[in-house]
Amino acid sequence: YSHKSNSIRGSFSRNRNKFIVITMRIPSVLTAAIAAVALPSVDAFASSPAVTNSNAPEAVKLVGEVDYDALAADPAAFPHSESTLIARAKTILNPEVLLGQKDDGECLSPDFEFVAAVVGPIGKEEYLGALSSFKLEESFDIKPNFFGFSVDPIMRNRVWFFNRQTGTHVAPFLGAEPKKADDKDAAKNELILPPQCYHIDFDDELKMKEFGFYTVDRRQGNTGGLGGAFGYMYGVGKPLPIPECQPYKRSFRFRLLNFVGGLAQKFAKKEKE
Repeated sequence: YSHKSNSIRGSFSRNRNKFIVITMRIPSVLTAAIAAVALPSVDAFASSPAVTNSNAPEAVKLVGEVDYDALAADPAAFPHSESTLIARAKTILNPEVLLGQKDDGECLSPDFEFVAAVVGPIGKEEYLGALSSFKLEESFDIKPNFFGFSVDPIMRNRVWFFNRQTGTHVAPFLGAEPKKADDKDAAKNELILPPQCYHIDFDDELKMKEFGFYTVDRRQGNTGGLGGAFGYMYGVGKPLPIPECQPYKRSFRFRLLNFVGGLAQKFAKKEKE
């Protein structure tokens, strides 16, 4: 039995490795997920008036919150201020630079990497190649809706921010045509991605060293909880035939574990009664 079990494990491992190799050979699609950070028009970055609240309550001290002042005063901290880093991040996101696409990668450090929940890490050349070969802005009118810029108090060279990206399907994408205005399904042209959290890491010369993003609430939006390019693929009905490009689904083992746990709770409740 042990010999058979080892044989099965070996076969599974070999097949799994073959699948991984095959998957890695379709970078033009998978790594193109990085392009979905959005390639918006200049109008998408129009500034909006700041919201103020004169009746804001006094600051509450939270037990366990980091000491921002002490961390900022650390002589070993990153040599650039919080305001400088946030301003630099916004410059790189703006249409004139657009994450390295419009400046031929000048904003990227030599050891730059893109890394996300599924795609990456990938290096500078592969990243730029994906951006140039997979342009979502040609098929969608994208509004990134960025907000919440802040510098990580522990990792002082990292800027965090969010977006609630939307896109209108306006031209063919992976063979999918946008719905006509008089089509009963015309509303499906409007895609709403789930909220996503982004990060940009800088080196001492304010070059972008790392960039990535992650979906933070898969129950929102209408792209099956998927972000990045995968959200657009799913939104127009052209997802890749792999689990990573499908809405989240519990595995059989997880469902079985929940079932067994539910039964155990029922029996425990009856015993108490």
